[in-house]
Amino acid sequence: MLQCRGKEELSFNLYYIRAAIEQRTGQRLKFDRIRQLLVEEGLVSEAELENNPLSKEFDGYGRYFVTEDCSVAVPHDPRRFIPDLIDDEFDDE
Repeated sequence: MLQCRGKEELSFNLYYIRAAIEQRTGQRLKFDRIRQLLVEEGLVSEAELENNPLSKEFDGYGRYFVTEDCSVAVPHDPRRFIPDLIDDEFDDE
């Protein structure tokens, strides 16, 4: 159980549930089917599924990198920023 603002909330991960089902039955179910089965069996409610970020299929990191604000400009000659303490033969081996 996850403690959140004074009340307990159910925390579960559909990837782990899917892996357990696959290990036991040999069938790899889609997330929609697993969600449906969990609700049908009375193990979770629709609200719990919607409020739990781990009850949704991962859709990638794209939404976090919509803009290029997090990017770094690589200079034309990046070796010029390497300290002089490292000589040219350092990585020739």
